[in-house]
Amino acid sequence: MAIWVVDGRGPVWYRRFRWVAYASALAVMVWTTLMVLPFAPFSDVPPIIVGGGPGVWLVIGYLLFLAVGVGGFGAMASFLVTVELQEGRAVDSRIMWPAITLLSFGYAGSCLLLGAAGAIGGYESTFETASAKAIDDLLSPYVYPITALTLIAVVGAALALLAMARARRPST
Repeated sequence: MAIWVVDGRGPVWYRRFRWVAYASALAVMVWTTLMVLPFAPFSDVPPIIVGGGPGVWLVIGYLLFLAVGVGGFGAMASFLVTVELQEGRAVDSRIMWPAITLLSFGYAGSCLLLGAAGAIGGYESTFETASAKAIDDLLSPYVYPITALTLIAVVGAALALLAMARARRPST
């Protein structure tokens, strides 16, 4: 197995993606704990989820945070282990820095906004019995920022895949 050296530490990108996966797992544990705490305002979350409607946004944000944050970054780290350690190829940091930054910012922002919108809209729907029009008006401002952040995450993922595909063996 060929191992090359970057900054005297060996391959680093798989470690960075793995670190984001670990941080995401910790954030999911915190999010899970907050959703099940038995005192206000956290005790309002289960009825919001059961109520459906905007509460579904909360659940989707949570599940996507788990899937992309832990699963997606974990999978990218695994791909990078193959590229960096097993194949001994160097990944271009000029592409990977923007990739990990955009992917992290985009996925975290979109998932957290989905969760916040779902919690706010679900509260209004479940506890304040707001009308469907009022809920739509409340959720509408979230749609474009969530869409933009999702596209930012997709660009970051595409850059990471491009960097892995273009990885080359270091010249000796």
